Amino acid sequence: MPCFLALIAASSPAQVVFRSLSSPLHVKAFWNGLPVLATTNDAQVIIDYEKATLDITFDPAHLRTGVAELDSVLDQHRGLPVTITAKLVGVDHIQTLKHPPMDFDLEGRLAHMNVDDPILGTGHLEHIFAGLYACLLEVTFIVPADRFQLDRSFNGITGNVTFHLVQTLLKRTND
Repeated sequence: MPCFLALIAASSPAQVVFRSLSSPLHVKAFWNGLPVLATTNDAQVIIDYEKATLDITFDPAHLRTGVAELDSVLDQHRGLPVTITAKLVGVDHIQTLKHPPMDFDLEGRLAHMNVDDPILGTGHLEHIFAGLYACLLEVTFIVPADRFQLDRSFNGITGNVTFHLVQTLLKRTND
């Protein structure tokens, strides 16, 4: 599991944001009728504990599938990031003190090239307390490829595309 590499303190001490520059992201889809799994360890994740928001950004060219032809399609999108921004629904802030497991919904947006549309997801937050780490955050977004024009951007992609992120969360400094 990657740890957060940077701590950004906003103007107010209560608005602490943590950033990971090397988070694992899995993307499942059907390509030319076959199931594929694309992975990267280079997703950038920004989590605002006080606002219960997260931003996931990744370069499609960093995704690897093991299928040379599809990897070539992904490489054509180098420098054209996919961004998912989301808010944990019904959650005021992300708790890093001991708490029971928590399931929640996410509302946000998916943006890539000319597309910027609403997106829904689900998540799970599990307290693990292990030294600097407080929780394990898991989020999943399932989006129809055609609705988000991913089938046009990534030729051969059909059906639903699943984005899945698992991220360790550091303890907040005031916890």
